[in-house]
Parts: sequence; structure tokens; C-alpha cells
Amino acid sequence: MISVADPAANACETSAPPFINRCGDLDAAGELLTHLYGPLAPRVDRPAGEVMAFDQREYTGIAPFELSMAEQGYVYVPQDCRAGGCRLHVALHGCRQTEGDIGRRFVDTAGYNEWADANRIIVLYPQAAARSGLAFWSWRWVYNPKGCWDWWGYTGPEYATRDGSQIRAIRAMLDRLIEPSR
Repeated sequence: MISVADPAANACETSAPPFINRCGDLDAAGELLTHLYGPLAPRVDRPAGEVMAFDQREYTGIAPFELSMAEQGYVYVPQDCRAGGCRLHVALHGCRQTEGDIGRRFVDTAGYNEWADANRIIVLYPQAAARSGLAFWSWRWVYNPKGCWDWWGYTGPEYATRDGSQIRAIRAMLDRLIEPSR
């Protein structure tokens, strides 16, 4: 991950925790969001929205730990998005970037919030968790000691499809964010 928002980012050539690096003027979050959404307003220096924690257990269907997910996730909501009408982006942290590894550093300093504030984008930060042990829901061994999202099938053969357990959980989070206020 490359960031200009993190004041203590690693040097560009570094490959070490927290894996948030400063590489000259490269703004990875801005590049990614521009690629996905097209031209954007310039990022703000200090985001004025709110990072809110939420309980991921509601979305996993079983104990999040069984899916190598944390109990708590985060969402960044710009002030202008409180009434709705904003786009939605999912930012998945990398391996060894879980809250257990680096705290909220990815959520707070990866650079997405500065762009989100200026461009009416809500950012969902679901959280994976390190896991190594028997998953009681399937009697399979789950081996994910570095807290990676499932990109190799540790949650089952559907891991990369809409039927994958982590994908279903994230989709349920998105559905909640886009449903009209009650």
C-alpha cells in the first residue's frame, strides 16, 4: 500500500509492516479511485467525516473468527453523506494490516478518507483476522496466520465467488449501507 496521508509511512523501497509506504508523489488511493470513478475533485488535507466501528458478527452468519474475520469493522462517512446519495467504496487491507497488527492505521491513514470527503464517497473497511485452527462450521483447517483476505481458498472452494463466505459478509455490509434509513 502506498500513502501520502500517513505521516510515518515507510520509505518506498521498504517491505515491512505496516506496508504503508511513501513513494514520492504517488498517491495510490487517489490513483485507484480515479481509475474506478473517473475524474475526482482534489482530496482534502484533513477529512471532516467520521470513522465508525461496527459489529461484523451481524453479517457473517457464524462467528467472524471462523471465517478469519474480526468482530469489528469500520466505515468512513463524509459529513456530506449523512443524508445519503453518495457512492460507496470497499477498501480491503492487505495481509498483516489487520487492526490486530497495526491498529486503525490502514483505516485512518491509507489515503481513502481524504478522497472520500472531497468526492462524496463512503468507504467500507471490513476487517480480516489472523486465524489458524479447525473451523467448526466445516471441520476444515483454516490457515491464515497473517490475517489475509481469502484469495487462495481457506474458507472453501467458493471463496472468490459471490457465494464465498467473506464475499457474502461484505455484500451484506454493503446492502445495509445502501438501504434507506429506517
